[in-house]
Amino acid sequence: MRAALPSAARPALITMTALCLLLSVAGCGGPGGTEELVGASTPTPAVTAEATSIFQLSPGQCFDRPAAEGLYEVAVVPCEVSHDLEMYALFQLDDPAWPGEAAVHQQSDEGCREQFVSLTGTEPAQSDLGYTMYTPSEGSWSEGDRQVQCALELNSGGRMIDSQMTGPAASPAAGSG
Repeated sequence: MRAALPSAARPALITMTALCLLLSVAGCGGPGGTEELVGASTPTPAVTAEATSIFQLSPGQCFDRPAAEGLYEVAVVPCEVSHDLEMYALFQLDDPAWPGEAAVHQQSDEGCREQFVSLTGTEPAQSDLGYTMYTPSEGSWSEGDRQVQCALELNSGGRMIDSQMTGPAASPAAGSG
């Protein structure tokens, strides 16, 4: 035989059951395998990224990758906030006529590598840092564009916090050399 609950206790039991179910589901919102904890890099209040043309960036500015290939508007953020890239060098190519895509890539890579080694004191393969570059296209070359932009990135593909152009981050990776 089963004891029956008094009718006044039923609403309380239903409410308690619902509350327990809600609390157990809400407790599942913690960090999981696909979430990244940002920790102290998230400022209070949150910082709003500023949409800027990549062609207007200067060395020392931190930003996220363009949203899609061929789109050159980037989100510029303070370097203290998690970011993908940091501009570290700008230079001009000096060929009067379009030298071809392979030559532009080679000259740009040589210039960015030289500036990288000057900044960090090491080759990218021996560092946690690497670089990416933004180069003129044949179309922009015909309009006078000769600028190459070099940006620091993590070789791991992760996101950086703080400027990498000063302090220990600009030094060779620990254990190398």
